[in-house]
Amino acid sequence: MNDISAIPAGEAADATILPFPDLEEDGAQIEVRDGIVRLVGARSQSSGVAAFPARPVCPETGARDMAPEHFGPDATLYSFSTIHVSATREVPYSLGYIDFPEGLRVLAVVRGESLACDMPVTLRADGDDWWAEARA
Repeated sequence: MNDISAIPAGEAADATILPFPDLEEDGAQIEVRDGIVRLVGARSQSSGVAAFPARPVCPETGARDMAPEHFGPDATLYSFSTIHVSATREVPYSLGYIDFPEGLRVLAVVRGESLACDMPVTLRADGDDWWAEARA
């Protein structure tokens, strides 16, 4: 029975095939060692695609060959936006995409004065809360 349209509504094609989680649920997102903050992500061994947070499956190819990798602490601010109205957070605050030299881009809270694209940033953390801070 290869034609999925032949399966009556409400019935599974194969009860032995179960979905798997896309993201690692128990893993920490950051690692702080000697005051240096790094993101805990993963990289596909076959395609080289990097992902954060860590995941068991490559987001581009679907390969199940992701290996743990750490990113940071230094990165470059790719773009950013400063938010001035929020019902849930103290304003203003900035969000930005940061690029790591290891080939990963993530969205992060960005702190600092006079933010500009292409400026260097460094990861900082307080407990489980992490952000990118502009370097002078």
